[in-house]
Amino acid sequence: MSIDYAQVLSELRAAVGHDAVTDDPVRRFAWSTDGSYFRIVPELVVRVNEPNQVVAILEVARHHNAPITFRAAGTSLSGQAVGEGILVMLGYDGFRQITISDDHQHVTLGAAVIGADANAQLKPFDKKIGPDPATLASCMVGGIVNNNASGMCCGTAQNSYQTIASARLLFADGTRLDTGDEASKVAFARARPELLETLAGLARETQADTTLAERIRHKYAIKNTTGYSLNALVDFTDPFDLINHLVVGSEGTLAFVESVTYQTVDEARFKASAMAVFRNMVDAASAIPPLKTDAVAAAELLDWASIKSVTGKKGMPDWLSELPEGTAILLIECRANDQATLEGFTRQATDAIAHIETLRPIEFSTDPAVFGQYWAMRSGLFPIIGGERPKGTSVIIEDVAFRVEDLANAAADLSELFQIHGYPEGVIYGHALDGNFHFIITPHFRSQADIQQFDRFMQAVADLVVNKYDGSMKAEHGTGRAVAPFVELEWGPKAYELMKAIKAAFDPQGLLNPGVILNEDSEIHIKAIKQAAVVDDWVDRCIECGFCEKTCPTSSLNMSPRHRITTLREIARLEQSGEQAAAQQMREAAQYDVIDTCTACQLCTIACPVDNNMGMLVRELRGKQLTSTAQKVLDFQADHYGAVNRVLSGGFDLLHGLHKLTGDTITGKIMALGRKVSSEVPYWDPDFPRGGTLPKPTLHGNDRPVVVYFAACGGRTFGPTPKDPDGTTLPEVMVTLLERAGYEVRVPDNTRALCCGQMWESKGDYKNADSKRTEMIDALKAMTNNGEYPVLIDALSCTKRTLQDAEIDFTLVDVVDFMASELMDKLTVYRRKPSVALHVGCTASHMNVGGKMETIAHHFADEVVRPAGIYCCGFAGEKGLFKPEINADALRHLKERLPEQISEGYYANRMCEIGLTRHSGISYRHLAYLMEECTRPG
Repeated sequence: MSIDYAQVLSELRAAVGHDAVTDDPVRRFAWSTDGSYFRIVPELVVRVNEPNQVVAILEVARHHNAPITFRAAGTSLSGQAVGEGILVMLGYDGFRQITISDDHQHVTLGAAVIGADANAQLKPFDKKIGPDPATLASCMVGGIVNNNASGMCCGTAQNSYQTIASARLLFADGTRLDTGDEASKVAFARARPELLETLAGLARETQADTTLAERIRHKYAIKNTTGYSLNALVDFTDPFDLINHLVVGSEGTLAFVESVTYQTVDEARFKASAMAVFRNMVDAASAIPPLKTDAVAAAELLDWASIKSVTGKKGMPDWLSELPEGTAILLIECRANDQATLEGFTRQATDAIAHIETLRPIEFSTDPAVFGQYWAMRSGLFPIIGGERPKGTSVIIEDVAFRVEDLANAAADLSELFQIHGYPEGVIYGHALDGNFHFIITPHFRSQADIQQFDRFMQAVADLVVNKYDGSMKAEHGTGRAVAPFVELEWGPKAYELMKAIKAAFDPQGLLNPGVILNEDSEIHIKAIKQAAVVDDWVDRCIECGFCEKTCPTSSLNMSPRHRITTLREIARLEQSGEQAAAQQMREAAQYDVIDTCTACQLCTIACPVDNNMGMLVRELRGKQLTSTAQKVLDFQADHYGAVNRVLSGGFDLLHGLHKLTGDTITGKIMALGRKVSSEVPYWDPDFPRGGTLPKPTLHGNDRPVVVYFAACGGRTFGPTPKDPDGTTLPEVMVTLLERAGYEVRVPDNTRALCCGQMWESKGDYKNADSKRTEMIDALKAMTNNGEYPVLIDALSCTKRTLQDAEIDFTLVDVVDFMASELMDKLTVYRRKPSVALHVGCTASHMNVGGKMETIAHHFADEVVRPAGIYCCGFAGEKGLFKPEINADALRHLKERLPEQISEGYYANRMCEIGLTRHSGISYRHLAYLMEECTRPG
C-alpha cells in the first residue's frame, strides 16, 4: 500500500509543530547525509527536542505504516542513520540533560548529549563514560548506545553493553519504559506483557541450547557489533535486563532511546605512551598477547602502509622515513591514578615484550608534547588518507575483529585482498589489544563496474573474516546496511532466527529503521551509494563525517558545512549528468541555506579531520555571484571608504536620535520601510549602538615608549548600546588605558579610510579586500619609525585578517595580546569585579588567544563564566544587521546559561559584542573596558 506523505506531513505538523517538519527537497537531501557511503533521501524530516514529539511521530507513522529512521549526530559509518520515509533527527535544544549522581558512580545522559561534553562534566570527579569512540567529540549518546560504540581503551569491558545501568525508552507502539524506575516497569508489564514473556522465553531457550549459548559467548570473546546483542540472552534472565541490553547496539530498530544512565568509570590522572617499532607485522602481533594486562590501557597497531601514508607529513616524526619496508608500529599507553603505579605499569609493559627485537628503544614518555606526536600518527591516518584521496573517490572505513593470535596472518591476508581487488591504497590499523582492525580504502563509484569491484572485495573480506578466522565483520561501527547481508553468514541460521524473533517482538509492524541489521537483500550493501561528483578542492576533500556540526553556528538554523557541501556535490552531479534544469532549480533553492546564511566563521576547520574550510569556499562562491552592479558598489566603497565609514557612524547616531524621539514602534516602521527601498538598510533593533569615535593621539615628545594604535572599523563605527553602562567608545578607552600604562599613543591621520579588507573578503571580493589591507599595512608601517614602534589593533577579526597571508616586517599585535603581555604588569588593580561573562568566539579560537583572554578576565574578576556551547555569536561582521536570524539562533541559549549575578560580559570584537548584548540582556564590551575600569584610580 502506498503512503500518502502529503497527509503524513499535514498530520506531523499538526502534532509536533509546523517548523519541526520539512518536505523541502534541498533540506531533505542535505540532512540525509551521514558518515557512511550510502545516500537515501527521506520523504520527510522531523527535528525533535522532547519525548512527546517522538510519541506523536510514532502515532502518525503507525497510522500510515510509514517507516522511521532515528538519527543522532549522523557520524555513523555503516548506513544506519539514513532511511526512507520519516527521518527523525535529534534537535539541538532537547535531550541534552546531564545528571551526575551524588557519589559520581552514575551519570544520566540525554540522547543528544555529545560524548565529550559528558566527559567534561565528569572530569572534575576523575570519572568518564566507558565508551571512547574516535568520534567522541562529535557523536551523541543516542548513537553511542545504539551502535555499542567502543574505542581505543574501553574494549569489551567498558562499552555501553557493560556499563549501561538503565534507559528511558519509547517503543514503536507508543509505550514508554524507564528500566531504572520500578513504577515504570510495573506499568510496562501491564501494557506489554507479551514482549516481556517473549524475551524471557527466548533467553530460556537460548541458555538451554548449550551449543548455541557457547557459540554466542565465543563470538563476544572479541569485539562484535554484528547483528543484535545476543549475549543478552545468555547473560540475563530478567526481561527488563534483557531490554536494557538488547537495545544496546540495536541501531534504532527496536526503540527510541530517550536517555541512558551509565555506570561511570575511572579517568586516570597520569598517562605515559611509548612507540614500539618492530621489523614486521608478525613481531608486532606477537607483542600483543603479553601486553594484555591491567598495565596497558591501549595498544594501537599501524601496518607498513599506514606508516608510509603519514611519513613526511606535518607533525609526524622525522625518523619515519628511515624505517625499512615492512616495519610495523605499536603505540602503547599506560594509565594510572598515581605516578608510582604508572611507573610500575610502564616497566611491566616494557619487560613484557623485551624478548622481541625492536628497531628503536621502547621509551615511555609522560610529556604530552612528546607522546602527543606519537598519537598524532594514529589520529592522522584518517584525515591524511581522506584528504589526499583522488578526486571523486569515496573514503570507506571498515572494522573487523579477530582473535589476537590471528592478527598477523589476518593482516597479511587483508593486505593481499587490497592488491587482488584493486585497492592498493588500503591501510590497516586499529585497537590491537582487542584484535580490532580498521582498514581504509578509497574506491570510485563512477560505474556499475566500480560497484561490482567493491562487492567482490566485500565478499572476499566476509569469506576471510568469517570462514577462515571466525572473526567479527563489525567490531565497533555497527552493522548498518554495510554488513546486513553478512549477518547470517557470520552467525548461522539459528542465531539469525533469534535476531528476527527479537525484531518482531519489539517492532511487529517493522516501522523502525527497516532494512538495517536484518535485510534479506543480499545486495543492500551496494545499493543507494553516494556519488562523489568532482567540484573543487574544498568540496572534494570533504568526507561528510559531520565533525563540523558541533561548532557551526548555523547547524540548528538550517545547515552545517557537511550539509552545504553535500548539496553542492549534488548540484555538480546534476550538471555533469546533463540535468541542467534540475541543477539550476536546486542551486536557486539552496541559495539561502548554502550561501547566504553561512557566517564564514571557519570554525569548521578546527573540528574538520581533513582541514576543510567552508568559510573560504562560501566566500569564493559569493565572489562568483557578484554582478557588475554589485562590484561597482564594492569598488566605490573601497575607493571612498573614509566617507563611507563616516556616513555609517553618523547614520547610527542619527538612528539613535530618531529612536529617542519616536520610540520603538515608529522607528521600527521607518526602518522596515527603508528595507523595502534598499536591502542595505538593516533590520531594526532597539539595542542598536550609537556611532563610534576616532582615537585621539597623545602629545609627542614626552620620552615615553610609543605605540601605534589602529582603531578597527567596528569600534570606530559602533559606539555604546543602550545596555552599556556609560557612553565611552572603545577608541577612547584604549587611549586612556595605554596612556595610564605609560605609553605615548600615535594614530594614523587617515584612520577612517583604512580597513583590513574583511568586509570585502566576506563578499568574495578579494581584489578590494587585499588592496585595502595593503593600503592599511603601508600606512601603519610608515608610522613605526622603521619598525621601532609596535602596532596595536583593537579587533581580533581585523588582526587576523591583517596578519593572514600578508608580508609584515614590523611588530603588529592584537590588543588582547598586548594587554596580557604588557599592560597587566604595568597597571595597579584598584578594584575587582565579582562576576563577569567571557565570550571566546570564532576568531579568538583561530588565533588561540582564549587562554590569554581568560587570564585577563581572571586578573580583574573573582568569577569568570564562559557559557557552555557558545562557539560563535553568528553576527558575522555586518551580516547580523541584515540576517538577524543567524545571530538569534547561534545565541539562543546564551541568556539562560548566564548566572543571575552576572550583569556584564566581555569579548574583543565590537560587532560580536553587539550581537552578544542583543541576546544576553546584559552589556558585552571589549576586555579593555574591564581593564580600564579596574585600574582606574579613585
